[in-house]
Amino acid sequence: MNLYEYFGHWVDTTPDNPAIHRSEHEDLTYRDLDRQARGVAAWLGEHTDRGDRVAVYMLDNPTYVAVALGTWRAGRVLTPINYRFGLDEVVYVLDDVRPSVLVADDTFVNNAEDVAERVAAVEHVVHGHSEGEFDGDAFADPEDAPEAVTRLDGETAIVMHTSGTTGEPKGVVQTHRNIGAQVDAGIVLFDLTSEDTALAAVPLFHVGGLHGSTLMSLFVGGSLGIQSAWDADGWARMVEETGATFAGLVSAMLVDVLNTDSTREYDTDSLRVCFYGGSPTPEPVLERFEETFGLDALLDYYGQTENAGVSVTYDIADERRPGSMGRPIPGVEARVVDIESGDSLPPNESGELCLRGDTITPRYWEQPERTAEAFTDDWLHTGDVVVRDEEGYLYYRDRLDDMILSGGEKVAPSTVENVVSGMDGVEEVAVFGTPHERLGETVTAAIVGDCTVEGVEAFCESREGLAGYERPRRVSVVESFPRTGSQKIDKVALAERVSEEFDAD
Repeated sequence: MNLYEYFGHWVDTTPDNPAIHRSEHEDLTYRDLDRQARGVAAWLGEHTDRGDRVAVYMLDNPTYVAVALGTWRAGRVLTPINYRFGLDEVVYVLDDVRPSVLVADDTFVNNAEDVAERVAAVEHVVHGHSEGEFDGDAFADPEDAPEAVTRLDGETAIVMHTSGTTGEPKGVVQTHRNIGAQVDAGIVLFDLTSEDTALAAVPLFHVGGLHGSTLMSLFVGGSLGIQSAWDADGWARMVEETGATFAGLVSAMLVDVLNTDSTREYDTDSLRVCFYGGSPTPEPVLERFEETFGLDALLDYYGQTENAGVSVTYDIADERRPGSMGRPIPGVEARVVDIESGDSLPPNESGELCLRGDTITPRYWEQPERTAEAFTDDWLHTGDVVVRDEEGYLYYRDRLDDMILSGGEKVAPSTVENVVSGMDGVEEVAVFGTPHERLGETVTAAIVGDCTVEGVEAFCESREGLAGYERPRRVSVVESFPRTGSQKIDKVALAERVSEEFDAD
């Protein structure tokens, strides 16, 4: 089913209800947003063919949502562009997916013109968001919009590229069913209704921002606030302004909110459910956040671009288990396999998480060899190391690529991070391996906070939860961490920076 139909139902049912809250303009009703989407669809009907890709190169704003909905109504394929990418990376993504249309805002319209000259497939650059508003003149008359094009479940709705932190960005095909299945599951598990207001703070080029907050809200008839760029104080202010009941943050954003005193000055009592994800979150951070904001539920949102969003989480009625991601959502199956042999493992043994089901991508964009490498039969290899208990709850250990091999021992960075984050004065911690002549790699901790190297080393020495080989041999106290476009800690860049501090041992 065409994803647009979820939204179209609420346009017909509650056209005058607010769809998107806006601070500096009147709120957009479902009817208003639909007129914008119809204008986009009408223009695409005149200038593109069914199945063509439409790339969006904008900061987060309501126009982004209108373009997505209009693209699906017209039977085209959406391609979100990570606006944190450099121009060469943007060109790489566009060369890969070959969109015929590139929609930009004031911030990126000049960049869009530049990259369009380098990518032959781009026939139209549309300046669709100007001076803070949807520019209807850039598109077409909404009255000329065709009926929503029929799209089958297996047809492509989005080609979304991975962040590229571990290599070239990969184009992930997400079908209408992939996205619809995770939205359906989220609505049920998070107990969302038309009375809820979501706040999208994670970028819309990311599954957590577009699928997790935006689509879950609009597809259940709720309302939405969109934060254009991340700022912890601004996030709390928007919770107050919009009366947000539901929000999603990546782990680093949780830390930012806790470390920004002014966030406590706003009335955030409306917020009842918050999901978090993107990277492991130390338990002390979760406990502080839950206590500070008095939430009904703080839920892990485990997903990947390849999962079209959430694939493992909790039902809102479940009690969160320390260290656990939750269980697979309805429509998704999980197995834990031996990293070397690929054989299924019994409970309580560490191995790679494999997933299959309705939310899982069928393939990478025009890369059959990469697709073949990622799947065994129809099971997706996530690259994440987990443990499953007897009740089916999954516990994240680390990325296969991030595991530290030090002196023949495997160290999970998340284990060390969880311990170090409990030290007074530590605001943020990232653990990774750095080259070591004798050990191959050595456990290295970078820390933001009011602490000393000696203090951290003494703290780790005193923790029974850390084995000797897990204790950081190198500690660096830094002012801040580099971030990816989705606000995750960029461990690759951080490890390169920190490695320069240490001479080879």
